[in-house]
Amino acid sequence: DDVAPTTRMIAISVALSAMFLLRPSSVRGLSAFAYNNSRCRCLLRTAPIQHSRTEAITKTNGGLVMSMSSSSSTTSDTRKKKSPKKKKASLQRIDKVLADRGVGTRSQTFELAKAKRITMAPYPEAPHEERTRIKGPKEKVPPNAALFLDGNLLPSAAPLLLAYHKPKYVLSVMEDDKKYKDQERKHLGQMLSARYKRCGMHPVGRLDYDTTGLILFSLDGKLTQQLLHPRRGVEKEYVATVQGKVHLEKLRQMLSDGVETTDGTFSAQLLEVTASNGPASVDDEMLWDQESSEEDRAQSDYSGEHSDVRLIVTEGKYRMVRRILANCGHPVVELKRERHGKVILGDLAVGEFRDASDDELEWAESLLK
Repeated sequence: DDVAPTTRMIAISVALSAMFLLRPSSVRGLSAFAYNNSRCRCLLRTAPIQHSRTEAITKTNGGLVMSMSSSSSTTSDTRKKKSPKKKKASLQRIDKVLADRGVGTRSQTFELAKAKRITMAPYPEAPHEERTRIKGPKEKVPPNAALFLDGNLLPSAAPLLLAYHKPKYVLSVMEDDKKYKDQERKHLGQMLSARYKRCGMHPVGRLDYDTTGLILFSLDGKLTQQLLHPRRGVEKEYVATVQGKVHLEKLRQMLSDGVETTDGTFSAQLLEVTASNGPASVDDEMLWDQESSEEDRAQSDYSGEHSDVRLIVTEGKYRMVRRILANCGHPVVELKRERHGKVILGDLAVGEFRDASDDELEWAESLLK
């Protein structure tokens, strides 16, 4: 039964070659490699690992035959694929839901629920027999459920986003600085309803005191951050009334290349330029506030041509649009924001609010993913 020396050497070479072909991760240890005068034996001890190459040396008709097969390990074959879990509808404690709707503070809504004065229904018009009484403040309900206090329908859930048409001479803050209290300047905190303020709605960024147009209010701090962060590149579209006759291609190139300011170099996308009749007449006493500069005052004496410039920026530095256009030789005399991302001002009246549309909400929610 002895194998001829030449055959033995060939068999040894094949066995060694097979071992070197093994992936390092597939072999946990080489137990032994033994050779005697009659036959060679290769003993490999391996543990089942993914993507291992199984090699078997079998004795056939007095010779050695190497058979190689690539296969997945037993572990990977037998591993069961986990089926995706179905997301359960989000539920929140009733006292939190009530507080988020501006019904009262968290402690006040806790007491209302504790007293079992709250009932819930699937829709606002539900009759009394379809309403379910809340048993206590720890009970969880859908955030958008129809809720009733002593049988009276409570306000619905606050929207994720509100659009507001800010007038001129309104500060983009919820409360003015104490040192200016005597001036009684208007601010956003006076415009937003008390219910929304209790819910935690807040302005997304700022518009200058003398700038009009679209400003968003958000219910979610993370969404506010995404709307404002430069890395997101959320577009903001403005229409600026500027001094002078604008050369379209020249200004487009300047804005595209970037305009240097004291805060850095900023670029913008110029959309169009049209002739303008100039700014609307204003009360000078209202115009000259603490944010106005001597340059602003000098612009009021200008009597030449005006142009309307429509442009897009993706950053919101302080008075940035005004500064880059002024540095291009066209000081801004009036500025209006008409779009923030996919939320458009449209025909919203000055000083009015509206809920974001379904498409606008879908876009906003996509920023949180």
